Amino acid sequence: MGLAMARSMFAAIFACCTLFGQQTESSNPKDLFERGQRSLASGKYQDAERDFDRLIKMGVGSAAVYTNLGVVYMRTGKFDAAVQALKKAKELAPGMTGIDLNLGLAYYKQREFKQAVPYFATVVSADPSNLQAHYLKGVCHFMMDEFDAARSELSPLQDREQDDLEYLFMLGISYGKLKLPDDARNIFAQLVKSGGDTPHLHLLLGKAYLALGDFSNAGTELEKASAGDSRLPYSHYYLGVLYEKLGQLDAAAAQFKEETEISPNDPWAFEDLTRIKLNQGDAGGVIDLLEKAVARNPDAPTLHAALGKAYMQKAQPERAIPHLKSAVELQPKNGNYHYQLGRAYAQTGRQKEASVEMAKARALQEGVLKGQMELLSRDGGKNGDPIPSLVK
Repeated sequence: MGLAMARSMFAAIFACCTLFGQQTESSNPKDLFERGQRSLASGKYQDAERDFDRLIKMGVGSAAVYTNLGVVYMRTGKFDAAVQALKKAKELAPGMTGIDLNLGLAYYKQREFKQAVPYFATVVSADPSNLQAHYLKGVCHFMMDEFDAARSELSPLQDREQDDLEYLFMLGISYGKLKLPDDARNIFAQLVKSGGDTPHLHLLLGKAYLALGDFSNAGTELEKASAGDSRLPYSHYYLGVLYEKLGQLDAAAAQFKEETEISPNDPWAFEDLTRIKLNQGDAGGVIDLLEKAVARNPDAPTLHAALGKAYMQKAQPERAIPHLKSAVELQPKNGNYHYQLGRAYAQTGRQKEASVEMAKARALQEGVLKGQMELLSRDGGKNGDPIPSLVK
């Protein structure tokens, strides 16, 4: 046998052995699952996703595999994919309430609180001692202004959460909105006791006064928060909200701009600053700001929508379309985004695409109105009055 032939045969044998070894590793479901779990636990989400996805393609798609894949998607911000994976897990194991908890979290993290509530309710019903599910369900009700339901879920947790400032804030607001001033004062007294004289406490008190319509005390507390820590996230944002409610738009814009510098990765201040500038006819003044914000927050649908709207105001619909399409892709259930995209298509002569988007906008808006009417019929308009004072 010649040297060249020997080398060739050795290379072939080595390649076969290597391939065999790779196939053995990749075709062992137990090894793949355990490796995926280790990757998930250590934050190596791309590796974990690869292994769990490979298991599914091999036909080993158990409830545990889909659940872990859903958690991977959730931790990497792929919430729609997370919901799909977790719903598949639920089909395979309908009695596992841990899957319901994760489904609730997937919707919760998208701020789709109405969709999250039934899953948390399932967990609470199956396991009344699950305090995390009670807490998250209460937060969802609070965020939807369902203050009686929020109180029902949150108040039993008071002994456990008495030092949790955000919890006390939500429970105190709920009591205030329900016209239970004595309970509200007791909760906010605990908030002051637990929070101490800190900028964070003053921020929470300012937010509380703002939510309850006491703008004078809100201003006092928010100014204290900002003075105590000029870089405290959201102190300038809520001052901007207050000034906007008082009609002081230039002062509000200044506070929102300050917040964008402190929290450049959060979209809310950018959105509100953009709204003020656009209403003042200053689209050019915000386009550069929004371009930078979108570059930092490419998955923020509100920023894409705001930038699209700014380009529309500058009569540049062709530049608006890519951003409005991104907004729709990131948040497909937002009727206003579909409407704005439809307008942009219409202004560029793309009538067929405009009609499709307008139809979607109408369908989504009808659903929103129906939900609002249901909410109003439950509330009876009783949740809107402020209480006289939070703390005596």
